[in-house]
Amino acid sequence: MSGLLSQKEIRTLLVDDEDIAVYRLKKTLEAYPQIKIIGEAKDGKTAVRLINDQRPDLVFLDIQMPEINGFEVLNYLDYLPLIVFVTAYEEYAIKAFEKNSLDYLLKPVEDERLAITIKRVLESDTGGDDILQKIKMLITENKPKDIITTIPVKTGNKITLIHVSDICFFEAKDKYVYIHTHEGEKLVDYPLGYLQERLPEQFLRVHRGFIINKLKIREIHKYFKGTYILVMNDPKSSKIKSAYSYSEEIRAKLLLV
Repeated sequence: MSGLLSQKEIRTLLVDDEDIAVYRLKKTLEAYPQIKIIGEAKDGKTAVRLINDQRPDLVFLDIQMPEINGFEVLNYLDYLPLIVFVTAYEEYAIKAFEKNSLDYLLKPVEDERLAITIKRVLESDTGGDDILQKIKMLITENKPKDIITTIPVKTGNKITLIHVSDICFFEAKDKYVYIHTHEGEKLVDYPLGYLQERLPEQFLRVHRGFIINKLKIREIHKYFKGTYILVMNDPKSSKIKSAYSYSEEIRAKLLLV
């Protein structure tokens, strides 16, 4: 792909399985009138179909998605647009991306970093046919090891640190993410994909909209086509239905037969 700088419009596709991440990125991209969003995809299969059919100039592509992740999407493309990967990997890994002149955005997306990425997009003459192998290598070599133990919650000018061991589950709803504890629910500023990469092993993604603390599960009920109803040990005894795409990981992590 070439000549993006001379185009009046850059036809752009957003790919992310989290509504809150798409919503925030769309709002931030409103500052760039040359970016024309032509579609959205919430999973890898839909992304492959839209990219091959609509042939966008630019794709903001999430890495962590169920079934087909961002890396695997590129394997199924007949046409390679300019790719801006969206990732939750640590800052030291991102520096490796920069050394290889790869475009990326770190979740949660910051306005200043997006401006740099847009500048790279406008000045780019190619999407880079070897981008997939380079990023796979960088991710393998620089996978983050830091695990978070607290989550900051803002209330006005005050910040309260919630210990992750006190959290029953995370829920994404209405373009926001909430933590649920025995004290109730609280709004947080981080999307689930970002949290998923940094939470301890006791946390498990069971649905596009839920990450649960497996130590806070009260009951597990088998449901339709390999899915489960997870009854949580919170004041509401919340019932969370798992998604089929996460079933294999759920069975492995919870030792279900």
